[in-house]
Amino acid sequence: MSKGESTKQHLLELAKAEFLEKGYNDASVRNIAKTAGLTTGAIFRYFPDKESIFAALVSPVAEEMLAMYRAGNEKGFDFLSEGRPQEMWGISDEVIVSLIDYIFSNKEVFALLINCSAGSPYEHFLDELIAEEEKQSIAYLQGMRERGFHCADISDADIHVLLSAQYYAIFEIIRHDTPKDEALARVRLIADFFRPGWQKIYGG
Repeated sequence: MSKGESTKQHLLELAKAEFLEKGYNDASVRNIAKTAGLTTGAIFRYFPDKESIFAALVSPVAEEMLAMYRAGNEKGFDFLSEGRPQEMWGISDEVIVSLIDYIFSNKEVFALLINCSAGSPYEHFLDELIAEEEKQSIAYLQGMRERGFHCADISDADIHVLLSAQYYAIFEIIRHDTPKDEALARVRLIADFFRPGWQKIYGG
């Protein structure tokens, strides 16, 4: 790693600590520079502004998380195309374990996204995740109807409310800094709570 890359990574670690302590709105590039023993101008050689520093810390994980959800939904559509929509529910358990493993492998980044992003372009990250799931859920229900499978007559607004309740509940594990084993048990509990309702909606 070059000296420039090493300095950049060091600055990101200092910035992460600043954002975790103060949140995006109250974090200061000047304070990051002071902690690093650099001028603010020196920071701007690596990052043009505070927003770009925060994005460098969170964007890879945010984008990968959305990609994981899209991949999981594609598996569900594969089952639908094969005439086995009820097998979609097997994915949910796989996703729970993968979700917890991924969150805890990137726990500080998720703390930034969920707890510290107000005022940044990422403050609606969770709502964007819900919107992606909402879009796929609506399309899945439409696909079921087109193929003659029974499913509930439910509005898009109701789908949004239910998904919001589920996903905000899940990410309480980040808001409350829940230990991994407890987090896995809690997310399984949330899934067990919501699963009968989703099965009723999807005709399971």
